[in-house]
This record gives sequence, structure tokens and C-alpha cells, in this order.
Amino acid sequence: MALIKTSAQGLTADATNLVHIKTITLTSNTTPIQFLNSDSDVTFDSTYQTYKFIGNVTYENDGKVTYVRVSTDGTNLDSTGGNYKYDRISTKDATVSGANDSSSSVFQLEDNTTGNGTGEYMSFELTLFNNTTLNYPRFICNLYTRRTDGDSELVVRSGRYLANSPLQGISFFPNSSNNYNTGSTISMYGVKS
Repeated sequence: MALIKTSAQGLTADATNLVHIKTITLTSNTTPIQFLNSDSDVTFDSTYQTYKFIGNVTYENDGKVTYVRVSTDGTNLDSTGGNYKYDRISTKDATVSGANDSSSSVFQLEDNTTGNGTGEYMSFELTLFNNTTLNYPRFICNLYTRRTDGDSELVVRSGRYLANSPLQGISFFPNSSNNYNTGSTISMYGVKS
């Protein structure tokens, strides 16, 4: 749905700077959900300097988190240890915790695990700044998880990918070789500059 802007001359369609690129909604329990420049209908190149990913996922098994890996060639995902640096602030059970400049072979979205019981889910909005003239590709992510025991968690993460090359792909997947449930969805948007 495009936003409509009113001007002195009347209505102007598509007043938003977000351009929908692709939505993936799972029709079976599967992993990963990924957007690669080599895939059909994906524009993950110099067309946009910033991308947004909005997701709502549930897990096939209990006690999972979403991992993220990226690609600089649109095909191969980088699993090099130490290439993924991130910080976080997490709130759970009225407690705030944080991590400073963690280093990994993946970005991890949740801080605490999410399950697969009725009513459990994880929702997120991840913004990827893909302009490497300001150094490495960077991201910021806001996410919310809900558990059937009444716990919920709000997490804000930021990070950077330590290869000074524009990204041409991103992959979201549960840890420990697990699947997302049918109906899990992630949408990709380009942000006009």
C-alpha cells in the first residue's frame, strides 16, 4: 500500500520512500529465508544505499534464535569468524542488559531464545546501511519476542560487517540447523535516497 500525499495540486500517489522489492512467506517448514542478488525479483545492488527487512517468524522447535549472514557476491554467504561485530541492549523480565562489540561468524537477532509453543513468535525491523563510502556495511535492528510463559523481550541491536564491500545478499535462519514454521514471512524494501 502506497502512502498518498496531499498537495495544493491534488493527490500524489506513492509518497513513500520505501520501495517493496520482495516478500517471502513460507508454505512449508523451511530454512533459510534469504534475499540474494542472484535470485529472481531481488534487487540487492547499487540501486539502493539502504534496505529495510521486516519479519514475523515462528520456529519449528523450542529455544531458537535467528542468525543472519551476508554475501558480497550475491551467491556465497560469509561464515568467517570475527567478520560480524555487534552491540545490543535487551530488556527481559524488567531487567536491562547489554553487550559491547561482540564478534562472531553471524549476527544474532534475539538475546534470549524463542520457542515454538502456541502464541510464541519473533517480529523485527532491520535497517541495513549498504553505503561503504562511510566504511563497512552497518545495520540496526529492533525486535520483539513473545513467549507462552508470559515473558517478552525487546532488543535493539546494531552492528557492522568487517569487509568493506557493498552487500549483495542476506540470509536469515534459526540456529542449530532448525526451520522456520509455515507462514513465517520476511519482506525486503529499498529506501530511496
